[in-house]
Amino acid sequence: MKTVKSAATVCVFLATQLCGQAYFTLPKNVWRISVVKEAASANWNSAGGKKGLPDEYFTLDGYGLKYYEQLNLDSLISLNEHLVNTDDRVDDIIQTFNDISEDIQLYDFNRSFFNRDSLNVGGFITNTKRSLQSQLTKIRFEYGITERVTLTLGIPNYASATQENQWGWEGTIDDSLNAFIKYHTENKQKFNDLGIPEDLSNSYDISEDLKSELNKIYEIFYTADGRKSVLRLVENEIDPFKSSITGAQFNPFSNSDNDTTNIDSLMIFYHPNRSTSGLGDIRWGLNFHLLGSPVWAGESLFSIYGGIGMTIPTAKLISKFNPDKVDGTGRPKQFSELQLGNGVTALHFSLFGELYKTIQSRELKINWATELKINPEAKFWQRVTPRGTYSVQHDSILSQIGEVYRFRRGDEFFGSLVGSLELIPRKLRISVGQTWYLKIRDSYYSKNERWNEWMAGGTDLRKNYDTQSVMIIQDIALILQNTDPMNQFGSTPFEVELSATVPVLTKHAWSAIKVRLSFVTYFQLW
Repeated sequence: MKTVKSAATVCVFLATQLCGQAYFTLPKNVWRISVVKEAASANWNSAGGKKGLPDEYFTLDGYGLKYYEQLNLDSLISLNEHLVNTDDRVDDIIQTFNDISEDIQLYDFNRSFFNRDSLNVGGFITNTKRSLQSQLTKIRFEYGITERVTLTLGIPNYASATQENQWGWEGTIDDSLNAFIKYHTENKQKFNDLGIPEDLSNSYDISEDLKSELNKIYEIFYTADGRKSVLRLVENEIDPFKSSITGAQFNPFSNSDNDTTNIDSLMIFYHPNRSTSGLGDIRWGLNFHLLGSPVWAGESLFSIYGGIGMTIPTAKLISKFNPDKVDGTGRPKQFSELQLGNGVTALHFSLFGELYKTIQSRELKINWATELKINPEAKFWQRVTPRGTYSVQHDSILSQIGEVYRFRRGDEFFGSLVGSLELIPRKLRISVGQTWYLKIRDSYYSKNERWNEWMAGGTDLRKNYDTQSVMIIQDIALILQNTDPMNQFGSTPFEVELSATVPVLTKHAWSAIKVRLSFVTYFQLW
């Protein structure tokens, strides 16, 4: 029958076999329990050291059509061909006047700017800051199944996690639209300089019929009620997304075409600051002693290990969009949800080892490790957002992408090298190391190929954004060892570790500063 041994017996056992190290494997029947409290402050880093997400092009599909007369794509082209009277075209009338005038030459409306394409009304969403703050407790259980095999189980729990974004907007004016506005602003002023619409200057010796025709041209194009008025483009807000998005199909807050919204309101609505708490993804695995001798055995100067493991997706994920489930502000609850895990049953394969030597009664140890994490494909609920979909119609977004999409997170590679030295033999140790990380690009599979490419990044469709990540992280730790029975405080062997990690290089990932306080204890069952 297995029983828990007393602390005194454990101390005697540890005196001969364990020296208070972060061993890769444990002796048979020995347990190690670690409790880690972690506080992390992270900021998103894009390529080239850019803080936050890269500037992201945004528009609302079909918004440019609002500038066409009754959505007629021909309403802003071939303006010169319009008839003022039964037989007189606009350009002919203008030419007749220009032949007479010596100082003011009117534009004859011959220049077309848009062909038959919709106006390109849009700009760039900016993200100057994207931060993630978290408070986390990790509990890790390790058990020596045999002298060469150790079982591990890690359970993270988030006391809190908060993601914040600072969104901004930089409107852009389509070159054709800008040229159109300049052309007709100047031409309208030319008419005004002539005295139109009041009265044509007497210095022009022209017929009353020509005066009347020029006034009619002005009335048609440059008055609010003109049948071909261009004032909706010339005088209205040329960056409507900044202050005045109109139309019920472009406004999720109203069914009226007269109500307005703006890009700031859209971003706050769809991408508010998000907070959550709860269980993270659990990981378990097996470590195998392959070559050499563990440091606790003291029979050689090196050891090599292999490991296999699995991440179990136990963390919260994004829920299915339900427009009827809203918070106190009327916002669908899905918009405020923060995902804590990756949502896949990932496989881990690792190879690692240690080199150790005693120098003047102080143990020097170098640990190295490599790991491959393979992420399989999984299904996820679609997060409803106009980013990448260019629509605020929720049904339209789900229709073009699907309620569910398939996603394969890129496989991940880890490498680390850690050196540690006892400052006080068997009492105090310092550890310094570095970790290297690479994740290949993610893959998305939905009904919309364009959205798949937009989400994965790495192309001109979403410039400077990528889901392929690189990180280099620096670690430092100070470990208080209380495992030597000849110089031990109390009856329970333990270690206390204060550690910190700081980013050295981060590209397309969270750049996090972490501070950890760990408590580790050992006991034996047989």
